Amino acid sequence: MNKSSLVLFSLLLLASCNESDPSPSENNDPIPPALTTGTTEISGSGVDPLAEFAWHLNNTGQRSFSTTPGIPGNDLKILDANHLGYEGRGIRIAISDTGIETTHPDLSGNQLSDEHRSYASENPANWHDANPFPVEYQGHGTAVTGLIAALAGNGIGSRGVAPGAQYAGFLFLGDFHSSESSYEAKTLDQITGDFDIFNYSYGYAGCSFFPVSTSIINAYKNGVTNLRDGKGAIYIKAAGNEFRGNNSNCHENDNSTFYGNSNTGEDQNLPYVIVTAASNAAGKISSYSTPGSGVWITAAGGEFGTGSPAMITTDITGCSYGLSVSGSTSNTFNQGSLSNNTNCNYTSIMNGTSSAAPTLSGVVALILEANPDLSWRDVKHILMRTADKIQYSNSAIPHPSGTSGALVGHTYDFLYVKNAAGYDYSNTYGFGRANALRAVREAQIYSFPLSPYLETSWTSSGQINLSIPDRSSVGITHLQNMPSNYFIESVQIKLNTDHTYIGDLGVELLSPSGTRSKILLVNSNINHSGLADYTLLSNAFYGEVSKGNWTIKLIDGANQDIGKLLSWSLKINGHAL
Repeated sequence: MNKSSLVLFSLLLLASCNESDPSPSENNDPIPPALTTGTTEISGSGVDPLAEFAWHLNNTGQRSFSTTPGIPGNDLKILDANHLGYEGRGIRIAISDTGIETTHPDLSGNQLSDEHRSYASENPANWHDANPFPVEYQGHGTAVTGLIAALAGNGIGSRGVAPGAQYAGFLFLGDFHSSESSYEAKTLDQITGDFDIFNYSYGYAGCSFFPVSTSIINAYKNGVTNLRDGKGAIYIKAAGNEFRGNNSNCHENDNSTFYGNSNTGEDQNLPYVIVTAASNAAGKISSYSTPGSGVWITAAGGEFGTGSPAMITTDITGCSYGLSVSGSTSNTFNQGSLSNNTNCNYTSIMNGTSSAAPTLSGVVALILEANPDLSWRDVKHILMRTADKIQYSNSAIPHPSGTSGALVGHTYDFLYVKNAAGYDYSNTYGFGRANALRAVREAQIYSFPLSPYLETSWTSSGQINLSIPDRSSVGITHLQNMPSNYFIESVQIKLNTDHTYIGDLGVELLSPSGTRSKILLVNSNINHSGLADYTLLSNAFYGEVSKGNWTIKLIDGANQDIGKLLSWSLKINGHAL
């Protein structure tokens, strides 16, 4: 069974996308070329000697073994939060990934040794309390874990965002799922457990659309309803690394460029999941980070570690394994050529929204230590309220391909849009970049518990069969009324279309208050035909009132492929006025 559609959201491996296979694979964009001139940064003696190169903790303009420095201040304010005394103590985090080298000297002290899982077996009796050691020594999960929970003050390596938190490793990613039913059962299992936070630094390749089963959706809903003694687990997921991608399995004849959207994985279109984009050490969106109306927040992901900083974190020990092998030509630190990493126990090239997810998981651990009584929705609310609005502007964003993807009379996207409730939202950044200092301070004094969570039933347009004009910014619109009067936390739509090439389409939703959310961006070249009750999500309407007329608009941005909007449905998630 080909699992090539599930991808690790770091940029260290090469993955493919198979439209017919709805299960995960290993994501990955190419390793950048080798540096022509190496760096020679050597840390001095002291506690956590590599922490001074970890720009996401405290950005002083360090190069982190790349050739270009970051811009000071562009970090997650982690050390500031640590200085208030918060290090994630008492918080339990499940890390579902390629497995973890739990004996790594910077990780062994924080593990929940009886809580690890391995899904390499087909026998469910063998899944729990099992060794999660990486298959074929893949370093991805070990790097993710170090960003969250590497020990602090032990005199080696760097430190995690939440060095006081405890983690369990789940060996989930790998070519050992024997069938779709096996994969489904393992997926359901790794959504459950006695954990506060679940970290998923992987997702579906952004070159097609991947629905998930009702069972998986219900498992997430159960987690936010019943885990953490009813306060709800926090599920954190990477948005993806396909702002611009190429994939021969999606475009078999020409390996065409496509422009990803976080909405292409249906499990990222759930109100129960926090989807994070990635920012770099210069304070802008990382070059690869996938946008989308389902993005909630941005956290640190870095770039490639050659021309500009990636992330400093743990690697499989020894220079023959892990990211040391993947990045052997990337920089001298990663090659083990410098005195502070001669055993290659650490890496300086970890990156991607694979890194943004664990740095955000660490921030959430600090928030929950500051106030363990917060619900999953309170955590989302605090992240939104305290985020830094980096690169703030309401200016238009041109199509990434330039004029070849542009459509006359149509604006591709906007960097930020202020909604009717006064919140600034961005398909690129979500509500902004997480700020741990402001977030823990907000958590300390938090006195705004949200009213009980409510979801409307789906309201359907019924069969409408509206033909979408070819290459026209006018497109088609359809209106339906929402009678329920909620404060909105998120909005979902189900789309039914027989269009022969979804990669041409732009989909927009207009709220009763006049806010417009671009849910699919036009001319994405995403290779998919037709969508049947496919669920999409937007966070752009947060805080608005739901009652009134909602209008959907579909635009076809290119010639030849045609189709109709067959029907659509609308659902509001939020709380009572």
